Amino acid sequence: MPKALSESETEAFRARICSAAAKLFVEEGPAAVTMRRLANELACGTMTPYRYYDSKEEIITAVRTRGLNRMAEALENALHTPGDGRTRSRQVRDAYLDFARRDTATYRLLFEYPEANRDNPAGRDAHARMWRCIAADTQAMIDEGVIEAESPILAHQLWAALHGAVMLEIAGLLPEGVDAAALHARTFVALMEAARPKPRP
Repeated sequence: MPKALSESETEAFRARICSAAAKLFVEEGPAAVTMRRLANELACGTMTPYRYYDSKEEIITAVRTRGLNRMAEALENALHTPGDGRTRSRQVRDAYLDFARRDTATYRLLFEYPEANRDNPAGRDAHARMWRCIAADTQAMIDEGVIEAESPILAHQLWAALHGAVMLEIAGLLPEGVDAAALHARTFVALMEAARPKPRP
């Protein structure tokens, strides 16, 4: 009879399953994520993954939900650092980049694969949590009077620029000596300049 795992041990093994699934999904495609293949990757019994998840689909959903929540937690910590909106925006950017670089497989699965299940309530809540973090520093700069903009639109522009820079870095398509942070910094300056408050007549 298998030894009963503690709550922390169970959580740790679930995290290992999700990490292995994300890597297989991104490197070899959705068909590579099978319970048997995951068992091989984790060096465990063929039936062991079923003790934690009922199906491959449930695992992919868990990868997305856990990944979004982990990213949101990192961004929340960045938002809570001292400084004005612009300073906190840089902190959020750096936390975002750090997550994408440390767990590239999960990051790619979050955004590259529309067939991954995005319809479960926990996943929607996790996405909303991450979006609140991305939008918060933009709203802070608007509230400070540094810029004038529609917060959701500008926040999406900044996010699109950051995500694009990250994906170019992952693909190795940036010019020599330029990384995602440097590229986004230039785009950020241009967007801030465009949103600078106009002189009142």
